[in-house]
Amino acid sequence: MVMSEFNYHQPVLLEEVLSFLPLKKKLVYVDMTLGRAGHASAILSNLSKGSVFYGFDKDVQAIQYSKKKLSQFEKKVDLNFVQSPYSTAIDFLKNSGLNGADFILFDIGVSSPQFDDPQRGFSYRYDSFLDMRMNQDQELTAYKVINTYTEEQLNHVFRDLGQCENYHRVVKAILETREKKPIETTYQLVDIIKSNLPAYELKKTGHPAKQFFLGIRYEVNGEIDELHMGLNKAVSFLNPGGRIVIITFNSEEDRIVKKIFQSVS
Repeated sequence: MVMSEFNYHQPVLLEEVLSFLPLKKKLVYVDMTLGRAGHASAILSNLSKGSVFYGFDKDVQAIQYSKKKLSQFEKKVDLNFVQSPYSTAIDFLKNSGLNGADFILFDIGVSSPQFDDPQRGFSYRYDSFLDMRMNQDQELTAYKVINTYTEEQLNHVFRDLGQCENYHRVVKAILETREKKPIETTYQLVDIIKSNLPAYELKKTGHPAKQFFLGIRYEVNGEIDELHMGLNKAVSFLNPGGRIVIITFNSEEDRIVKKIFQSVS
């Protein structure tokens, strides 16, 4: 098990999630975003013997940690762990001979252990290498986005993914800065962002780099496409009477989820 001070994770909306869980039934439970198994641990505690569990996560550290944490349930539940993005999870389940699920959970976004670990490069709170990969085996990093993307591509990352309003000067400054030397760290990028935003933006509540970092993270991890593909497939995989519970953290994710649910209602 990979142990560090960053493995602790307090699951959000736990009571609300549990309120949708059918009790005293054998279930096929699929956790699409396993993380450090905060939700999974509580849910497995409430499942009947003979239930089946599949936990998916891109992050190998999350898989390794969760296998150990959830081993206490191995005599009660058929435990399965898969390092995979949730966009391909349903394909994996079908290929494994599973015909449907009774309870599917999505906890969208970066997990707190990833966010709180300075070495992962997700946060503007720490000075670290520009990484932001959920799957540390993949090639695309925040560093590559910032140092190799064209002006048009950077505009897309900040305008469309990050929904930044004042991004043009920031993009120009990134292009000019990297001509002299690579932009390697989160603090270097934060300084560029702060130096090229209008004064009224800097006075707003919240960190001025928040939306810029969100756009980069979405690009690195393909999160918007993941959400579209993963949720659409999951909806069609539910058993009769099955439930999907999904936790989102911003208006863009919420809009996508509502649109998909409305399309099948």
